[in-house]
Amino acid sequence: MRFHFRPFPGLTLFTTISIMILIGLGTWQYQRLQWKTAYLAEVEQAVTAEPFESLIDVEHALHLQEPVDFRRIRFKGTILEAQTPYLVYSRRKSNLSWRRFFPVQQDSRVVFIGDGLVLDKYRDDVPQTMAATIDVAGYVRVWQPKDRGVPNSSPEANRWFSFNPMPDSHDWADSVAGGVETRYYIDNVNVSPDGLFMDTLPIKRPNIRNNHFDYMLTWYGLAVALFVIYLILHVQRGRLGFKSD
Repeated sequence: MRFHFRPFPGLTLFTTISIMILIGLGTWQYQRLQWKTAYLAEVEQAVTAEPFESLIDVEHALHLQEPVDFRRIRFKGTILEAQTPYLVYSRRKSNLSWRRFFPVQQDSRVVFIGDGLVLDKYRDDVPQTMAATIDVAGYVRVWQPKDRGVPNSSPEANRWFSFNPMPDSHDWADSVAGGVETRYYIDNVNVSPDGLFMDTLPIKRPNIRNNHFDYMLTWYGLAVALFVIYLILHVQRGRLGFKSD
């Protein structure tokens, strides 16, 4: 008995390229699975940690590369001056809305906080924030530079499509992040100008899906199935098998 194999040239080329693509997609999903699993572990560590009590605590944690995304924070700060909040694009279901952001200072550090949504039809009616000392309670959110495909912002119209609300000439990133490369803002805040302060700030766990294991199995499974079909076609045509000597 001897093994023989006479492959179809065109089918072999097609199958080889297809399997390489499927394996590549499966490997990419495996890498995404590793990243997402590690990120979710960092988020869980951050959300269950004790709340930050100052902006310098946030910057210290960032400097040590500790998880801070979604970690709670409570501090007393000052709204810098009377101004119209920066409006950042945000779509919720079918509603076109704008998220309000305004700067708050603690000591020499400044951070932007977001305190709600404004429907597009009311965008031009947003009142100015007034300079005041406030108690802030919310969640630290780390942000990344805007993705490709995001429209350019219109500073003159106060229309922003990524969280980068001040013109580059203001050198806002350094002032907001205190010189730390990772930038952040305070999300879902509860502010109180009358001295009232949240004694208990609830833990906020984000709903982040992690289906990359299923996707990985799907791509790898398709690669195996395609290879099996390839073998079956050759066996049926007598091009793959064993022959007697």
